[in-house]
Amino acid sequence: MINTYEPQLIYDVFDHYGFKVLRIDQFDSGNFAKIRAELDYEQLSSGQLLEIATRLISLEKNENVEIQVTYVDMRHRTMTLNLLIREQEATIIG
Repeated sequence: MINTYEPQLIYDVFDHYGFKVLRIDQFDSGNFAKIRAELDYEQLSSGQLLEIATRLISLEKNENVEIQVTYVDMRHRTMTLNLLIREQEATIIG
């Protein structure tokens, strides 16, 4: 992921990793977005938490982003994440 200017791209990327995005805020800065995603669990076991973490780690690696989990709301079955775009290393051709 290069930037956060296209919310549909964020929806598509998270959907690819099994997360339904309900809301995206602050995406217009280009390198940051606040995301609220649905959790498909009534209760969250340690195994399910590990599975969520594994999918988030895979998303981070493959999309060159950093994800910070800021809030898990089991009453509403959502989690809030900060998405940060990692700086692209400049390639010098010479």
